[in-house]
Amino acid sequence: MSFKKLIFDVLQTAGSISFTFSSTMGNIDDVCERTTNYIQSKIKGIEAHLFSINLVIREGLTNAVRHGNKSDPEKIVRFLLTITENESIHLMIEDQGGGFDWRKLQNLDLPENNDHGRGIMIMKAYFSHYSYNDKGNILYLEKDIFSKI
Repeated sequence: MSFKKLIFDVLQTAGSISFTFSSTMGNIDDVCERTTNYIQSKIKGIEAHLFSINLVIREGLTNAVRHGNKSDPEKIVRFLLTITENESIHLMIEDQGGGFDWRKLQNLDLPENNDHGRGIMIMKAYFSHYSYNDKGNILYLEKDIFSKI
């Protein structure tokens, strides 16, 4: 019996960090930890924003692994975080799934005790802007932070 090696690649530059990884929940913890360390090394005074940034990253990555790629470790998630000078943080999360109709979900009124379907509400609450590609398998997020630190 042969096992395919799980993928976990990281590329870091002066203004960005990107990950390509196999769809496993354990990889999300590693991505979040490394991303937090990267952000803290690049932006002084960011500590007040780390909770919301990590919450949204974790939500987006979890959705990509669980819903997009159906937790199939043979499928890949791509994540890119870019810090624009004196402006904002940009995120891109891409899965290999079939996508979904995100426009239909963005205005849904969910009960407070519902434990699913709250990702878009979380993104709206903590980030300045979010959108998806037409297919619904690439998430784009932006958080204006420098004017609020």
